[in-house]
Amino acid sequence: MLRRLSILVTLLLVITVVVTGCGRYTVAVEESEIPYSEPPVDTRSPELTVEPPVADEKTESDGELIPFAQNLGFDLVYGYMDEAGNVVIQPQHGSAESFLACGLAVVGDTNGKLGLIDRTGEFVVSPEADFITYGDGVFIAQIYGEGTVARAYDEKGEFLFEKPDYIYPFSDGLSRVYREDGSAGYIDKSGNMVLELPYKEFSIFLDGVARVSNKYGGPTILIDKQGNDLTDKLSSGLRMVEENSLFGYEDMDGNRVIEPRFRIAEPFRNGFAIVAVDGVNTSYGIIDTQGNYVLEPEYCVIRRARNGSFIVGEKLKEDVYMPPMYEEYCKKALFSSDLKRNTEWIFVEMDSFDEKYTCVSDGNRIYYLDAQLDRATHLPEFSGRGLMLADGSRLRGTINGHTTVADRAGNILMKDEGLTFLEDGVRTRTVTWFPHDCSTITYTIIEGLKDTGLQDELNQIIEEEAKGYWSYLEPDAEDPYFFPILDVNCSVMINKDLMHIELGLYEYWFGAAHGGYYWGNTYVNTRDGKIYTIDDLFISPEAGRKRLSEKVTEGMQEEPERYFQDYVEPEQIQAFHLENDGLIIYFGEYEIAPYAAGLPEFYIPFSEIMDLIDTEGDFWKAFN
Repeated sequence: MLRRLSILVTLLLVITVVVTGCGRYTVAVEESEIPYSEPPVDTRSPELTVEPPVADEKTESDGELIPFAQNLGFDLVYGYMDEAGNVVIQPQHGSAESFLACGLAVVGDTNGKLGLIDRTGEFVVSPEADFITYGDGVFIAQIYGEGTVARAYDEKGEFLFEKPDYIYPFSDGLSRVYREDGSAGYIDKSGNMVLELPYKEFSIFLDGVARVSNKYGGPTILIDKQGNDLTDKLSSGLRMVEENSLFGYEDMDGNRVIEPRFRIAEPFRNGFAIVAVDGVNTSYGIIDTQGNYVLEPEYCVIRRARNGSFIVGEKLKEDVYMPPMYEEYCKKALFSSDLKRNTEWIFVEMDSFDEKYTCVSDGNRIYYLDAQLDRATHLPEFSGRGLMLADGSRLRGTINGHTTVADRAGNILMKDEGLTFLEDGVRTRTVTWFPHDCSTITYTIIEGLKDTGLQDELNQIIEEEAKGYWSYLEPDAEDPYFFPILDVNCSVMINKDLMHIELGLYEYWFGAAHGGYYWGNTYVNTRDGKIYTIDDLFISPEAGRKRLSEKVTEGMQEEPERYFQDYVEPEQIQAFHLENDGLIIYFGEYEIAPYAAGLPEFYIPFSEIMDLIDTEGDFWKAFN
């Protein structure tokens, strides 16, 4: 049985997406002296009961609420439990995110529309949105369709205002707005224009300062919340100037101080400006007010953190092209605000925590540094990869792929491990593995299966094959610039005696025109380990495939311009996904349609093929 399972999952995984790309150049630097705090805190979540009890009535728990899923046929419904594993909000939603410090959570209905609930499970914002964002105390619900509209709500779910089309995220109490009449500026949390400005491009406000420009991609200046030009106050009296698509700087009287020679530039702040020059790659550096380089233009990215320190990407090798998106994945160092100290290039994730500290992760630890790279003694260190940022008085983010909430002493209050309760006491949870800075592999662990031997075999296969795909694509040691961005997600559901193993895989090689996606579905009998194919569903496999191919062809004829061919042959019917009332026949990229069509899917109700289904067969009986 183990051999049969391994062969099938291997077949699901071994798919080649023919694309090309480049890799990462690693720089060896001297180790900087960064003090270390106490040992990392334990990030394990509390033990949960294998089968959650049913809540008798709506209550509000004082502790953290943990999202969980309940298997319902071939679907999942989501609810919330407390740390002891007791159900607080019944599983009834199509999706569920963890609760924010304000006491609200984003949930979806079974049609994918999103709303907000409170800690008793009551909707305070009805599920109508296509997506919901949150920041600076404001939820923004975006609703698409004929009457596209965006609505803003406060942290209690109270309606604030709405705008046609789009509302930009809030920061420092303000949101950017561009009106149809050509006016632009910033609105407050009531939706009122409080700062109308004669500029074309605006950044968000952070700590009372924003960047604006008179034209898209043109010279920028810093302003305050009253719209005052801060060039003299914050930018050393030097203003950006553009000539022949290159940037330089002049003083307040219009005298040229630094000749235009930079492809990209930012306003001066604290005596330094970030600039970039063209070559094989766009390379970033830092100059002083005389135009002298204090950090040579040889890095793939440089960003200024809120506390004034600099986030600096790896050095670029002169003769190797790296696509711009590489800056998201490269190793980074942190330079002090005066550029006199720097860390090694060890960080895989970095972001501003507040105006004093930057949150950093080297892949093994998460901690906080100030503008001079000293450790924050009042903030904790966590084991793992991710970022933990502020959410009110708490910390919230991801640790090893799991949404996590902690207090500022480092105690874990909630960790969402993707817990799913199946049937007969079986549950699953997710584990995340990072084989490379650019790749994430998430797979499922099965627990509570009566046949522990089968459970061990399934878990071993799922882990080995999920990780094995990385071995199949592992970068060539002799060509360190050639490697993929790889995201693998594996999930498991059980419907009566039928286990469904679902695998989603996205692969992109740096420099390629686009990535590739693969979707695999495996169906296993939990009693004997038998793996089913589409043929096992029918009395006559030939008649079943013929009917399915006819149904798919009918669907193709509704939009013939989408496909390479006018019909599909019965032997092309291979990949399928079971639904509660039917099945989906799908095809891989480029199999019957161009890349833009994605994975073509065709839903076929059981009622249209019922006369051919073997209702006495093992496959049908396994889930009926």
